[in-house]
Amino acid sequence: MDVELMTKKSLLILGLIFTSMSQYTFSQKFKKDFKSIKFGVAPIFVGEMAVFYEKSFTKKTTFELGAGILTDNYIKNFLEEVLAVQARKVVPGPSLSASIRYYPRNLGRDFYFITELKYRLYLKKFSQIGSPSTTEYDQRIIPRFGVGYHIYFDEKFFLDLSANVGFSLNKSYEIGLLYPAKQVKLHFGVGLKFSYQLKKD
Repeated sequence: MDVELMTKKSLLILGLIFTSMSQYTFSQKFKKDFKSIKFGVAPIFVGEMAVFYEKSFTKKTTFELGAGILTDNYIKNFLEEVLAVQARKVVPGPSLSASIRYYPRNLGRDFYFITELKYRLYLKKFSQIGSPSTTEYDQRIIPRFGVGYHIYFDEKFFLDLSANVGFSLNKSYEIGLLYPAKQVKLHFGVGLKFSYQLKKD
């Protein structure tokens, strides 16, 4: 697998989504605009450190883009009792996301519905003395939907809470496999983000 090519393709797709939605957003004028930046807290348990940007593009709808890095999937290791192997070295991988949110009552506040596409690529280098290193990977493409709620501490700072369900399209490769393993799994997730509402334009 060409990890670099896969990462570039994912960045290109999300970049096209961002560009098209940004052009639409800037061409619209709303009496009530909403935008915020966020830092994900809950994803830390799956080794993800990411930042997010949310902006409205209709009176009740926003888009959110996220990007970050992945280390190791700590929850998976705990559940499967995976022991760290000295010959394997964790390599930071990309984490990308794009979502659309619908606020039925109050834009940027209260209750919302979410549709999201998440991309994660875990990487490890396996090396042995006298042999070239090999890249092991665990790629996950996760389409999902869910619900969420904003809890405001004041006019600017708030918690973004969410729960979602979907499917995880997994493709992984480890030393000893002749071909990458592919599988589809049911996905459940929760979100917790520290957020700050930016000033209106």
